[in-house]
Amino acid sequence: MPDSNDDLLAFTVATVWREERVSCPHPDILQAYETGALSPGAMEFIEFHLQESECPYCNSVLDDLRSRQLDAEDARMSDLKDRLMRSTVSELRRATGA
Repeated sequence: MPDSNDDLLAFTVATVWREERVSCPHPDILQAYETGALSPGAMEFIEFHLQESECPYCNSVLDDLRSRQLDAEDARMSDLKDRLMRSTVSELRRATGA
């Protein structure tokens, strides 16, 4: 019969690191990774952490950062379209004397 203490000791370094998020970089570092602003060694570590270690927390943070970036780009594009439409209408009115 297995000792119940064996269950308590049945963990790996990877499990501890994952559960305690020992190797997880700060979200600012993930943002810098996303923009390519890290040194090659740091980029390599982050890629390993995200892809090989498959850290669910950091992959989630990165997905959120990407979503926010897309939302910001959509808002800028919408603003640009609105300004272009207003200036076009204004110029057409001026040109036609309306």
